[in-house]
Amino acid sequence: LMDIYIVEGGKILFRIGLALLRFYKRKMKKMKITSADGWWDQIREYAHSDDFNFENLILWAYTFTYYRLRKKVRFPRRRTINRMIKHNEKWAEQNLAVVVPSEPPRPLGLVQGSYACQLGSPTSTRVDLAKWVPPTLRSTKLDLVYSTNEHGATLGNFYYCVRKLKHSLLLMKVKENDAVIGMFASSAWKVHPQIYGDGGCFLFQIKPEPKCYKWNPPSSGSIDDEKNGALMEQFMTGKRTYISMGGNADGSSGLLINEDLSKGRSAPALGFNNEPLAGDDLPEFDILLVEVYRFVREIDGKGIDGDDAACVWNYD
Repeated sequence: LMDIYIVEGGKILFRIGLALLRFYKRKMKKMKITSADGWWDQIREYAHSDDFNFENLILWAYTFTYYRLRKKVRFPRRRTINRMIKHNEKWAEQNLAVVVPSEPPRPLGLVQGSYACQLGSPTSTRVDLAKWVPPTLRSTKLDLVYSTNEHGATLGNFYYCVRKLKHSLLLMKVKENDAVIGMFASSAWKVHPQIYGDGGCFLFQIKPEPKCYKWNPPSSGSIDDEKNGALMEQFMTGKRTYISMGGNADGSSGLLINEDLSKGRSAPALGFNNEPLAGDDLPEFDILLVEVYRFVREIDGKGIDGDDAACVWNYD
């Protein structure tokens, strides 16, 4: 189960939970449960009993057909799950005590490779990023895989260098005020006619003041929310002439970079509720430098998104 969790993340918890409820619902109805604690006690006791079959539970969770499976289990879409998580997080913030860590998080590590790192090098930057990235990535190192100084300032080169990365950090430096801003991608950047990515994406500002804008759509269910649903889920857009994250009805984006990575635009985006990342007075700006980092495991130095031998930046 831990192997699956490492690969899929929190999604496996929904799969196992729904499969458990469906596969064993008849037996659960016979359980005498009167409280939440009693529920977990009964589930824990049942999971350690001889009647519990973990292999069959996994088959149900992934909808494989076998002799006891009458029909496939329909799981919620990833976007629906993300909305449920956000809704529950809001409820928890309002109703549960928040435990503040006594110590700041350890900064993300940094791989000293063949390319000179600039934007991701400061320790303070990596401390801020460690606060914002998903918990599964906090014990990783940053490894520079694309830089406009090293690989050329074209989207073609950018797409080529990052096409294998399911998780990446893009940082850029603004020419007008030396601000450092960026975005975290939860899917590989690519040219595609449709929107991709999910609610794990976020926008951020490192300088002049660290700020993070995670996807946080309203859960009121109003008519306006329904109308703007597609715009709120405009996570990542990859075209031959630009890349962007976040969107609005007027065509503006939370962050957009043009085809030669020399100019950018930023505006408040639905769902992210961000401020203009380069500053309120700079909706459009020039870019001095763009860097993209992948995540590698500290324990063995291998990329979290697959075998390093297959990575496009490994030319040997």
